[in-house]
Formats: sequence, structure tokens, C-alpha cells
Amino acid sequence: MWIRIALCLGLSALSLPSSADVTIQGLRSSLEANVRAHLGLLELGCESPAWLVRWQFREVDADASEALEALGYYDAKVEKRLTFPDDGCWQAEISIAAGKSVVVDAVNVEIDGALATEPAMLVALADIEGMKGRRLQHDVYEAHKRKLLDVALSLGYFDAQLRSSEVVVRADAHAAIVNVDIEGGPRYRFGAITFTEGVLDQWLLEAYLPFKSGDFYAADLVARLRRNLGDSGYFARAVVTAEADADQGYTVPVRVELESFNRSWTYSLGAGYATDTGPRLRADAENRKLNAKGHRAVVRTLASRVLSTVDAEYRIPHRDPMNDWISFDAGIAREDTDTSQSDVMKVGMRHSYLRWGWIESDFVELASEDYDIADESGRSRLLLLGTTLSRVWRDDPVRPTRGLRLMTTIRGAEQSLASDTSFLQIRAAAKVVRGLTDSTRVLIRADGGWTWKEEFSDLPPSVRFFAGGDTSIRGYEYQSIGPQTNGEVVGGSGLATGSLEFDWAFRPGWSAAAFVDSGSAFDREPEYFTGVGLGVRWYSPLGPLRVDLAHPLDDDKSGVRLHISIGPDL
Repeated sequence: MWIRIALCLGLSALSLPSSADVTIQGLRSSLEANVRAHLGLLELGCESPAWLVRWQFREVDADASEALEALGYYDAKVEKRLTFPDDGCWQAEISIAAGKSVVVDAVNVEIDGALATEPAMLVALADIEGMKGRRLQHDVYEAHKRKLLDVALSLGYFDAQLRSSEVVVRADAHAAIVNVDIEGGPRYRFGAITFTEGVLDQWLLEAYLPFKSGDFYAADLVARLRRNLGDSGYFARAVVTAEADADQGYTVPVRVELESFNRSWTYSLGAGYATDTGPRLRADAENRKLNAKGHRAVVRTLASRVLSTVDAEYRIPHRDPMNDWISFDAGIAREDTDTSQSDVMKVGMRHSYLRWGWIESDFVELASEDYDIADESGRSRLLLLGTTLSRVWRDDPVRPTRGLRLMTTIRGAEQSLASDTSFLQIRAAAKVVRGLTDSTRVLIRADGGWTWKEEFSDLPPSVRFFAGGDTSIRGYEYQSIGPQTNGEVVGGSGLATGSLEFDWAFRPGWSAAAFVDSGSAFDREPEYFTGVGLGVRWYSPLGPLRVDLAHPLDDDKSGVRLHISIGPDL
């Protein structure tokens, strides 16, 4: 058939023919599409020679039968008519009755050796056995055969091959039998593993390995190693080569070629705006690999009207460099709101690691704070001990339609342990994203906390609870909600806020939102404040940019308030 089509194309292309009228009737669209893809007649035009048109017309029966047999129809009936009008282009009318389809009556797959019992192969076997009782489709059969061999290769059965494969069709009975016989052969194991020397200490490189020499080969483990090295942030280039070698005892030696970044330090500058802080400038410096032990350092600075900070961190990889780190940090911060002003200096140590799918971060922090809040002034020294548990899951980092973020922190100080006062505090936050349709989502957020302390006024502003702002209750100013003294907000010992938001994607990269936020910062009984509003989101390369107009329902003095923020949904 391909020779005929090539001949037709060659002859017809000489005169760039206009299309002729070829009608096909009697088939549903999927069958007709395959028939059209096989008909050489459709490659001819009005200027094609009459002898060539008649030749291809005679081949219609064979072409249509071949196309339909591929889809399981072996007794198709074709009726056709060809005309050459005196004053126009030739015309062809084709009527096809596909007839009864051939159904797969039995699927017989023979696989020798251990390959037959591999879990992944059992899944692939179930898939091909699913052809039984269904219409025979040769492309589906070929895809299942390829999958069986692909699974074998992915598991390290590099010598696996088809001994035989066939489809036995009994057209008169409209039945078919599928027979596949695979020789499994031995399963290869990972052989020697070598890394480029001098980039990182050997123990650290081996910590990224999801396998060891002697383990059975699996392609997904090699892919995971590539991801681990790429996600580490240490390497400008990481190439993993794993090639089977039967001469070395059926092993797969693994060679990892690594290349460090040309520059040790990277610098970044940025400017932005958020309603809570106003215009702001940011400058960061980071060294992703200080030495062969994998130590890192980062310095971050932020300057704005409300909040200015300088933070430095030194990180050391622990037993699992993907999820286990010990860090030392120090920083200064100045916060100046409408009701308080504070200057904080802190130093601390943190151990972050993975536990049962959660990121746990145990910390100790010494903080010194000078503050003025309402008509109170003071100085505080707290040695904080605590732990944070967090977990994030999402189906899409840009605009998730299913996702969850959970976080809880417990911290406290004891007066007998280098602190001015004693207290215990717990805070928990959750956010859920669920898609309602292809274009709409609902986002639910809840945040709560409580502080146990006899004389709450002894605590500095940095450990008190406030509400209001871009990520709290929109429609109200940043930290404008909480217990008051002489009309000034001084913060509370408790926090309870929540949000319900509906999001509609009206075009790619853009969505509109309607929301209601409510909550309170309080001492004993909460006094709830509620804001409602509308917004628009632009999914920029840096993350979703949110612009919201919110109206407070419990403040007669305030009108609509603009909120601008940027950052991921989860």
C-alpha cells in the first residue's frame, strides 16, 4: 500500500491537484477516520490521470479492509461508484458496512522465570488480560506487548525478549486468541557506584543514593537518584549513567558525573509591595556549598516601612541531606505598626528532619526585645524552646486543585532558664484547596492559637496574637484587631481566624475570587470581625499575585481596603 501511496503522491504533486469529491458512508467517525488514513484514493486530485484514479479506486476494497481489520472488523462489505463528469472533477461514492467485530476470546501470556512474579509485571499482565471479552484492536495489542517488555527492562531483566507473539483470528466465528511468550532471563543488580571525586564528601554523596551495590536494578531508583541530585542544589550539572554489563556478573555499574557551580556566592535584589508592609526592598546572598561537607550559608535582608529584618543562617546537612539539617541562625528585626514598635535581636539553633511524612523542626532561640505598645514600654529576654510540625501536599505548585497545608507550633519559656518570664503557647494553622469544576475552586483557611500565662502584659509583642491584614482578615489593617488599652491594640493571648474563598479561572493564568474572612485576637472571649470582598489573581512566574478589594463589616469608620500580596496558595 505504501508503494502505491508514494506513487500517487509523486505523480499528483507534479500538478498540485485540487481535491476531488470522495464520500464515505456507513461508518462511525472513529472507523471512518482510520479508513480515510489508509485510502490511497484520497491522495489524488482532480488533475490526476484517469488511469491512476481507476487503479486506486480498485484498491479501495483492500485498503478499507486493512484499515478495519486493524480495529477488529474482518468481514466488512464495500460498495463503491466512480464517475467522471464531462464538465467537472471525478467523484467517488463509497459505502462500507463494517459488520460484526472480532472479540478477543482468550489471552495466553507465558513468562518464564522470576519476571512472571514481579508486582509491576503482574499489573502489566492484568492490563493485557483485560483485552479478553473486548473488541480486537491491533494497536492496543501492540501497546500491551511493548509494555510487557518495557516493564521487564525497567526491573533489570535486560535479556528479556519475545520468543513468539501472535493474534489468531477466526473471522467466521468473530473471535480471536492472543498468544505471547516471553523469555525473562536473569535480573540484573546494581554494580559498582562511582562519583566524581572532590565535589562533596563521599558519605554525603552516598546519602542521596536510594539504592546500594548489590540491590536489584530498578529504573525508578535511577530516576530518583537523578531527582535527588538535582534537588540538592549543590550541582550545576549531574549526569547519571547506568548501563547493563552481562560480562560483570549481570550487573549495572552506575557512574555519577558531577559539576559544581562556577560561583560560590549568588546575590539577588528585589523590590515589591504588600499592603501590610507597603513598598519593600530585599537583598539576599547565598552560598549553596561552602565546603566539601555540604555546609551552606545565607543572609537575607528586608526593608519596609512596617518591618525591616536582617537574618543570617548557617546550615549543616545531617544524616539525610534531603530532609535532615542542623542550622544556626541570628537576626535583628524592627517592626513599627500603628500600635506598637519593637526591636528584636535573636540567636538560635534548629534541627529539621522528616518524621512520618511530616517536617519536624525542633528549636531553641534566645531573643532580646525592646518594645513600646500602647502606653507600655519594656524589655524582654526569652529563651524559647519549641517544635514545629508541618506538612504540605498539592497536585500543582502553581494553581492546585487539590491540596492541604497543616502546621502546628508549640513553644514556651521558663523563668528559671534565662528568661524574664514563663509561658506556653500553641498555634495551629490549616488550609485546604479543593477543585469544584475544571475552572472553579474553594479555598478554606483556619488559624488558631492560645497562650498560657498568668500576667500576659509581661510578654513582648512578638509572642502576642494580632489579627487583620493580607493573610488574616482582609478589610482591616495589619495587626489592627485585638484587645485594646486606652483605644490602642495591645494583642491577645488567643487567636481564631478563618476564611472561605471561591476562585474562578476565567482565562489561562488569570482567576477571579470572592471571599469572606472572619476572626479575632482576644484574651477571654473573642469579638469577631468579618470582612468580605472580591479579587483577581495573576499566576506570575514568581507565584500568584493577588489583588483584593475587601470591605469590613464591623468597622463603620473604614471603607473598602486594597490588599496586594504574592505567594503560593499552599
